[in-house]
Amino acid sequence: MKHSVGLAMIVRNEEANLVRCLDSVKDTVDEIVIVDTGSTDRTLEIARRYTAKVYQYPWDGDFSAARNYAIAQCSSRWILSLDADEELDTTSGDLRELVASSGEYEAFFLPIYNQTDEFPDAYTRFLVLRLFRNTPAYRFKGRIHEQVVINRPEVVGIAGTPVIVHRLVSVKERNRKRNRNLALLRQAAAEDPANPFLQYYLGVEWLGLGKVKQALPYFQQAAEQLTDGHILFRAPAVRYLIHCLKTLGKPDEAICVCMEESSRYPFYTDLFFDGGVLFEQKGEYEVAIKWFQEALKCGSPPPMFSHTNGTESFLSLYHLGYCCEKLGQQRQARHYYEQAFASNPDYVYPLYNLFLTYLTETGPLGTFDYLKAAGYLSHPQGIKVLGILFFEAGFPDLACACFQAPVSPAGDPTSDCAHIFARSLTYGGRPGEAIPFINSIRRTSGEIDLDLAVDEVIALILSNDYDTARARALSLWHKPEERSTAWALLNLISLSSNDRWCGKPEKTREPVVIQTTLTIIEKCLRYRPQHPNTASHANDRYSKLITKAIKFLTELSPRGCLALSSYLQEKANAVWQMMDRKYRPAGRLCR
Repeated sequence: MKHSVGLAMIVRNEEANLVRCLDSVKDTVDEIVIVDTGSTDRTLEIARRYTAKVYQYPWDGDFSAARNYAIAQCSSRWILSLDADEELDTTSGDLRELVASSGEYEAFFLPIYNQTDEFPDAYTRFLVLRLFRNTPAYRFKGRIHEQVVINRPEVVGIAGTPVIVHRLVSVKERNRKRNRNLALLRQAAAEDPANPFLQYYLGVEWLGLGKVKQALPYFQQAAEQLTDGHILFRAPAVRYLIHCLKTLGKPDEAICVCMEESSRYPFYTDLFFDGGVLFEQKGEYEVAIKWFQEALKCGSPPPMFSHTNGTESFLSLYHLGYCCEKLGQQRQARHYYEQAFASNPDYVYPLYNLFLTYLTETGPLGTFDYLKAAGYLSHPQGIKVLGILFFEAGFPDLACACFQAPVSPAGDPTSDCAHIFARSLTYGGRPGEAIPFINSIRRTSGEIDLDLAVDEVIALILSNDYDTARARALSLWHKPEERSTAWALLNLISLSSNDRWCGKPEKTREPVVIQTTLTIIEKCLRYRPQHPNTASHANDRYSKLITKAIKFLTELSPRGCLALSSYLQEKANAVWQMMDRKYRPAGRLCR
């Protein structure tokens, strides 16, 4: 077939990744060739489910040699090269259509999205040459961080799709590979010390290991030696250099790099974003605003430039909101925060700022009404964040209202919102609803964590079901690591049911017993009756439990009294801080 595509891979101990990779590409390619370099897990077994062309290659420390061996086993006219921790996303573009319309092109750069763990859908975009004709002209070179040799740039195209997604693997696995790569890179650099690409990759590996000081000189050399002809490497080298200087407490040097390089590349969005962040951290908010606005004006940079998703939109908008807020420009700040969330609803950080701003200005009900009217409860991520915020701010009833929005996942006992929804029911005046919901979580997960187990006991106490509460607390007692928590719960049950202690815990258990009791007080204080004339019974239940908990601490020991006093002082300080935030602007106007 004239346009047949073969996948050529090298693998080793990739049983955790290989299925996802091959499932993403199996219906897109005509041939799969997998070369194993010494796996000791189930990698070979998995590979043979997808193809009969599975080969073994004795590892000699040379990635290019192994990749070129894999290519040699392919009979297809085109080669696609992937790693096991990558997937091919063809939702926005088909691989076969790309090669069928290739014309004079013999190879294509494809975008690769390197995922990060900063927030959902966080990634940095690079271009990689991974699709090329199966001819001797296109082979890998380099023992480590190997690249396909380009002899004729005019026949190499840039494709916007399909996209390669590089998944985020565990820290342990990342560090293992980075340490392996460092050893190979040092060996290669010793043989070719003037090679700026090796300097770049040495910096990347040191930075990935968190060794910023070691990474800095390598990025300095790479940025100085690499030319615009190697912009695929120079652009990220410059940004890594800025990051290293910022992390090492050298913001002025980092700003100088931003200014020099943004003059050289006035269309490079990410440099303006980086500069804005640096000025923001220095407290120069008005200057920072100009840099972030320039990033928005640039839009997405040219494909050859590495790019962090969002610097052209929601990231810059969020930072613009923060800078405006710091300058006292509240209305403009809210506008930017709203734009940031609208640009990417999975980027939830603007909601924190909007929540606090509106809570200060309009109170809890006004904040909820605004958020609902603005559509923030139409996004699952927004529901989760706002539910947590309302609960932590002391409004579990409004948290429940968030979690019961039509698109909320919280009603599903397997969702990651289920626990906080159960907690909101418990302390939002609806313990009778919390109990069966917690039971449903237990049935689906097999076991609940300690925090939720405590909430369940409290819900049972509030429902006057002391026998079941005691049984649940005793189940914790049978676990040695949870016995101190059980002591606190058993005493609260006994004090609530017959106003008597069930026994004093050992002195060594007091810290956990005290902290558990204070946490319960804190959560119960969140309850606020919606209709004082009709909710007196519910209000009495929470007040009674708080009273019993305070009595328990004051009679437990001097340590319990001191802890309670410190807790009450912290609550008073928090009230003062909120009042200061709310009324300080008015105070300034009066001066």
